[in-house]
Amino acid sequence: MSKPKKAPDTSKPKELWDYARIAKETGLSVGTLRRYKKTGHMPGPDESPAPDRPRWYPETIKTWMAGRPGRGTRTDLPGRGTRTDPKGSN
Repeated sequence: MSKPKKAPDTSKPKELWDYARIAKETGLSVGTLRRYKKTGHMPGPDESPAPDRPRWYPETIKTWMAGRPGRGTRTDLPGRGTRTDPKGSN
């Protein structure tokens, strides 16, 4: 009697993005992405097949981008990190 076949793991997406693909999808430069990783401003890689070749699942990057403050937001000031309209009424 043969053993039942194991169902394939579908819990993780199979596609992984490198810096070049993330840059293409987000409009950020590869240099900016490397700096963000080094300073902890982006999620850690989902896989690292080699030390200088990190890879992320598309969903990881999409979630990260959705939670980032908008361009020009001063996140270095206390109580900031959200964009306000010019009248200051949020």
